[in-house]
Amino acid sequence: MPITLDGLKLRAVDYLLASMEDGQLVFEPFCSCGSTLDQDYHCAQCGKVCDCKFVACSGAQTLGIVEKLISGNPGFRGFEALLLEK
Repeated sequence: MPITLDGLKLRAVDYLLASMEDGQLVFEPFCSCGSTLDQDYHCAQCGKVCDCKFVACSGAQTLGIVEKLISGNPGFRGFEALLLEK
């Protein structure tokens, strides 16, 4: 079941936006308040340190790659991914 950006805000969840750029998987971190995050995952807008364990995927191909990453890489254990509905 796809999720929307509004749905993510309602769930108040920090998330990674996953997309494909030049054949590479790219993650952009976001705070539950909607602000983009720096590499330290500290939100300049609301002040919290975020924990991005949810991945919103920009397309079906991206979702497939992220699901393989989650199931095959111990560093991604505990992550959840869904297709982002635009």
